Amino acid sequence: MSRQLIRRWSGAAAASPSVASRPLGLALGLTEPLARAISPQGGMVRRLMSLSTDPGDPALFLSLAAPADPKAFGGRQHGLIDRFASGMGFTLQEANVSAVAEAVERYCAAYVMPDRTVFASWSELRAEALHPRELPLYTPEQHAAWQFPYQPFTEQARIRWVPAVSLATGREKLVPAAIAWDSYVPQSDDEAAICFGLMTGSAAGSTLEQAMIGGLLEIVERDAFMMMWYNMASLPRLDIRDHPLARPFRELLDESRFELSIVDTTGDTGIPSSFGLLRTNDGRVSFGGSARLSMEEAVVKTLMEISQLFIGNKAQIYAEGLPSLLPHQITDYGLRLPYYEQPFAHEELAFTAASPLLRPVPPAPAVASASEAERLAYLVEALQARGLEPLCVDVTTDDVRELGLHVVKMIVPGTIQLPRSERERLIASRRIYDVPVELGWRSSPIAPSELNVSPHPFP
Repeated sequence: MSRQLIRRWSGAAAASPSVASRPLGLALGLTEPLARAISPQGGMVRRLMSLSTDPGDPALFLSLAAPADPKAFGGRQHGLIDRFASGMGFTLQEANVSAVAEAVERYCAAYVMPDRTVFASWSELRAEALHPRELPLYTPEQHAAWQFPYQPFTEQARIRWVPAVSLATGREKLVPAAIAWDSYVPQSDDEAAICFGLMTGSAAGSTLEQAMIGGLLEIVERDAFMMMWYNMASLPRLDIRDHPLARPFRELLDESRFELSIVDTTGDTGIPSSFGLLRTNDGRVSFGGSARLSMEEAVVKTLMEISQLFIGNKAQIYAEGLPSLLPHQITDYGLRLPYYEQPFAHEELAFTAASPLLRPVPPAPAVASASEAERLAYLVEALQARGLEPLCVDVTTDDVRELGLHVVKMIVPGTIQLPRSERERLIASRRIYDVPVELGWRSSPIAPSELNVSPHPFP
């Protein structure tokens, strides 16, 4: 999902879409709980807007919602990482529902609740808590670097812990609060800082199962993508040109304007995932990725993500005088899109679409249309088969719970994470090195010094 969308108001340059504020009473198609979440005074979502598209864009709808910022509530709240949540759909109703649901997710994922935590070291908690070796974060070399901002996660490190439920065993397990909220910072001066939150795995849903499925699929997508990215693996592309799923996105297949590549990034879990790269003929780029229970669904979602980033960020993509950025200057998610709009940086994306292999999109398996409970069980089993334990932290705030909505942070220790800053790359997981060999991407594990040094592109 796009992490940095630029507002374009009516009266902006003709080449850019405009944003039109929509009265709250006309928030079309919202369910009652989502409609009740919106209020400029005290709502979890302060505003809902829609963006108009330009001629030649895919015939889609894009909406933006502004979540409330927990930083305003005091305490040690870092607050929102993004000011806007976005949603895209084939109808305005779908776009509105998606945007407001994501805004509710962002609100809960940034609202740290210290009263739900326990302050202790692992050595004090022992069997009740996730062991530090189960959560690989940074390497000893990173910790030894000058002014590295985080402390090693050890058995003696005193941190805050929050309850999670293991979907493998059904039992409660305490996990570091630093990985349960997207923008967690230590809540007291004596708390060890082990990382700055993890942006992957947060999801909202009208049911708990729906939210858990969404969070797990995001983890699978990011894990597969970062494995490809760090190893600079050129994976088989998918042939979508004549597939019915591409029809709503036919504008992106116009070779006089674009070059579109969709790559099969499915990893060792077997859960379908894809990455897409869109290159315009005037030298701009957009990208997206997804994991779903069928490759058809993953590709559609990837095309939606590409369209969302391109349509929603034209003001930035086509801006003049963008600052010149080098990899070490990428210290936040919002700097990644400007980095890759620099012509020299396009070469760093080229390997993702370089494979000569072209595969058809496989048909959907039966589980893709199964019940929520069956789909969740399938995901849990697929992860367990690879020695991965899915954990669920309920981060639903009381006001969101009153609306009947659920927000979770799914955690699968050992999976590969998107780093916020290039100095904070989480490269201690053995999956980065061992799984590509199992999959036949490499003949031997890559050395840490050989990992792709280019910033990942996801904003």
